[in-house]
Amino acid sequence: MNSRLVLQHIIHHGPISRADISKALGLTKATVSSIVQTFIDDGYVWEIGSLDTTKGRKPILLQFNGNCGFTLSVYLDVDATSILIASLTGEQRQFFSYPGISGNPSPLEKLCEYIQDAMSHCPPSRYHIVGIAVGVLGVVHKNRIEFTPYYDLNCPDLGDLLEQRFHIPVYIENEANLAAQGERTFFHFYPNLINLNIHAGIGMGIILDHRLYTGQNGYAGEFGHTIIEPGGKPCPCGNRGCIEQYASRRAIVSMFREITRDPQMTAADLCRAYNKGRPEAVRCIDIFVRYMAIALNNILNIFNPDIVIINSDFTTGIPGLTDEISRHMRNTFNRNCTFVPASQDQETVILLGGCCVCAKKFLKIKDLQLKT
Repeated sequence: MNSRLVLQHIIHHGPISRADISKALGLTKATVSSIVQTFIDDGYVWEIGSLDTTKGRKPILLQFNGNCGFTLSVYLDVDATSILIASLTGEQRQFFSYPGISGNPSPLEKLCEYIQDAMSHCPPSRYHIVGIAVGVLGVVHKNRIEFTPYYDLNCPDLGDLLEQRFHIPVYIENEANLAAQGERTFFHFYPNLINLNIHAGIGMGIILDHRLYTGQNGYAGEFGHTIIEPGGKPCPCGNRGCIEQYASRRAIVSMFREITRDPQMTAADLCRAYNKGRPEAVRCIDIFVRYMAIALNNILNIFNPDIVIINSDFTTGIPGLTDEISRHMRNTFNRNCTFVPASQDQETVILLGGCCVCAKKFLKIKDLQLKT
């Protein structure tokens, strides 16, 4: 236990001396020195020089060696597969973009091909790839894929199969949960955080009291399947009137295509049109804002978070849209809650969340606070 506390302190506060670690954690200098030496021998920590001081012996500074190993994160979107190789401190080393595996006659083989290609570009290190994290659009429980509404991977035991292939720990997780962990680890270190991922559906990652909350069977955060229009549009989950049938990227872009009679329109086209004041675009985004305001009111009343991150092509592509959503809310309980757009694009935040999961598992520490 003490060794993990020392390592976590070095990661969060390095460069730092042995004496300062001893003082901060209440451990004896001999205990800290022994633990640190083990980490140096194992390649986790290195000595980077001494601290300038006018009195006595100059203390040697310690820093975590984030390049002692690397993480490999995968995001399985509907139409694309993204892979990021990053150091244990989240430094992005290699990014790869491949076609989606949904609809492929051999999705597992294709995914393994992508991962093998990415691994061949991994920089050399003592521990090489320490873990593979895979973000999916759907429900995950105990590393098993339970439900994917927008593609059929037909591979519930994907984690086990990838571990057998690559002999590396594999962590399967819902993409919104990964995004929540990515945002909290690298950008917004709050104890209570909600991340809304708006894409083909609407996913929600929930951090409560510093911990990811997934519920009894992994279904917590399936916010897109909360009903907002009883008896409304059918949803792949089997219900009608789910909010993602009205406010997801897919739903809003589909509306814009119908209004403009142009099936090639994209979310980026819609944002550009809105920023130019085109009435068709304004109409679509106004509907998005209205549904998001309702959604956020509900989230605030249930979770009372410190911060809500709206991770959407619309909030990143339209300046001030997050503030516009907040102004439409009618809730006296939102005064102490911060609303922000995603810190980086949705894909990157999800992949950074995968890096966080792999790093914490490999290092056996409970929490990480890093900077990209």
